[in-house]
Amino acid sequence: MDFVKRACWPDGLVETQEGRLAACPMVSAITVTYYTGPVLWACIDGLLAQPELGELIIVINGADPQTRSSLADRASADHRIRLIDPGRNLGFAPGCNLGAAAAAYNYVAFVNPDCTLARGTFAPILDVFAQQSNAWLVGGRLQHPDGREQREGRREFLTPWRAFVEMTRLDLFFPGHPHFRRFDMLAKSLMLKATIVPVVSGAFMMMRRDYYERIGGMDDNFFLHCDDLDLCLRVHLHRGEVWYAGNVPITHHRSTSDVPRLFVEWHKTRSSSYYFKKHFRSTYPWWTLSALSGVLWARFFLIAARLLPSDMEKLSDMRARESHEGLNGPVEARLGSPRA
Repeated sequence: MDFVKRACWPDGLVETQEGRLAACPMVSAITVTYYTGPVLWACIDGLLAQPELGELIIVINGADPQTRSSLADRASADHRIRLIDPGRNLGFAPGCNLGAAAAAYNYVAFVNPDCTLARGTFAPILDVFAQQSNAWLVGGRLQHPDGREQREGRREFLTPWRAFVEMTRLDLFFPGHPHFRRFDMLAKSLMLKATIVPVVSGAFMMMRRDYYERIGGMDDNFFLHCDDLDLCLRVHLHRGEVWYAGNVPITHHRSTSDVPRLFVEWHKTRSSSYYFKKHFRSTYPWWTLSALSGVLWARFFLIAARLLPSDMEKLSDMRARESHEGLNGPVEARLGSPRA
């Protein structure tokens, strides 16, 4: 269907030549991929099916030659797909920032490559922004492929005290007490409508691009994990609101990237320690944060002792392929022009 060449109306609609109203492209979707696997293609198909999508920016932190070739073919066939290849694994947060810097539309949607979206996912998310003037960031209802809600979709703020409660399960001794709430909000009643929450998952979140730029984007120090906790907390510190759209189901397949678990645990531990020191060193005694960091690293080394024998080959393979990509030098490829 051809559109009249006119700007989007404030409600996000555009008039067609037949006089009807249709969705106007408003969203730059950004996905950061690292040896994701076959689910990547389902993710791309789901994003391209969104009428409000203006462009899909794929940051290739790592991929085999066949996947790179297939992505290039798809980008050549669809002008909405833009590829950015930094030539090495930047990490999730830096990859998202690289994609956001190239975005041309008013909203940026960060979508994990292991998420699949049904047609009509973006519309109710954009409705939250339209109806809630102080909504800065909106997430969806993450669910397993069988439809069960995932734990990390809606969460409380992660503080050193809450981390201690979570590790010791003190909530079992003080059920219902506000000072002993668990980190994940899944234990609470179902949320099947749009609701303000402290934190949503970085697996899927949409944000107004000007607000994203105002708070400086994601913190590049988060290579993997805790980037969403940090971003949501900074939104609140800027007096913005984080909303959870419980009426928008998003299938999240989880852990599809070909990386050793030990690699993930290392970065999870490093990011957690950095997060606590970044946000709480002025409100908690230094020794509590040091003790918490010590516990986190002790946990990592216990996990490492168990995983290292089985992960050695995977770690070696990952190092070899990243060395190969590094020899080729950084490459930036943008296929398809931005459409403003």
